[in-house]
Amino acid sequence: MSTAFSFPARMVAGLIAILAAATFAVQVSINDGSPLTAFVMLFRFFTIWSNFSAGAIMAWVATGRGVDRRVLLALATALSVVALVYHALLAADHHPVGLDWWTNLSFHTLIPASVIGWWMVVTRKDGFQPRRVPFVMIAPVLYTVFALGYGELSGFYAYFFIDKSVLGWPQLIANIVGLAAFFMAMGVLLMGLRSLVWRRRDGAAPSAAA
Repeated sequence: MSTAFSFPARMVAGLIAILAAATFAVQVSINDGSPLTAFVMLFRFFTIWSNFSAGAIMAWVATGRGVDRRVLLALATALSVVALVYHALLAADHHPVGLDWWTNLSFHTLIPASVIGWWMVVTRKDGFQPRRVPFVMIAPVLYTVFALGYGELSGFYAYFFIDKSVLGWPQLIANIVGLAAFFMAMGVLLMGLRSLVWRRRDGAAPSAAA
C-alpha cells in the first residue's frame, strides 16, 4: 500500500536525502578516476545500493509522493544489515582517514540510523505484517546476481562471504542462503522492535499524564 506522509515526515526525509547526496558527492570527489567513473564504481558494493536507494526514496517522499510500505521495510532492513555487517565483520580491518572517514561514517552509520529511525516513527501504526517479510530479499538477491557476474568478469568480489574464487560453490550457496535468512530475520526483528517500542511508549503515556 502506497501512503503519503505528513509535512514533518517529509521535511526529515528531505534532510536525509540531502545528507545522502552530500555523502555521495564527497565520496566521488575523493575517489580515483573521472566523476562518472568514480560514481559508477561505487555500485560494486551493496552499501552503495542501499544508501543510494535511501537518498532516492527519501527525496521522493520529501516531494510529497507516497511509497509502498513494503519498500520502506525493505529499505530499513537493507540499511540495518549494512550497518550490522560493517560494524561486526568489516570495521576492524577498515581504517579510513580524512574525508573518507566522514563518508564511511555516513554510509554505515548516519544514513542507516536516520532512515531506520524515520521508518519506525512514520510506520508506527502498521503493526506486524509477516506477508511483507519476503519482499526484503529482492534487493539482496538482485545485488548478489550482479556481484557474482561482476566478480566473474573482473575478479573483484566486494565481500569475502560472496567471493566464489575463494569459497567455491557449496560454501557460496550456503552463505547466500544464510544471508537471505538473515535479511528475513532482520525484517521480522525490525517490525517486532517497532511494535515493542511504541507499545511501551503508548502504555507509559497515560501513567505519565496521571
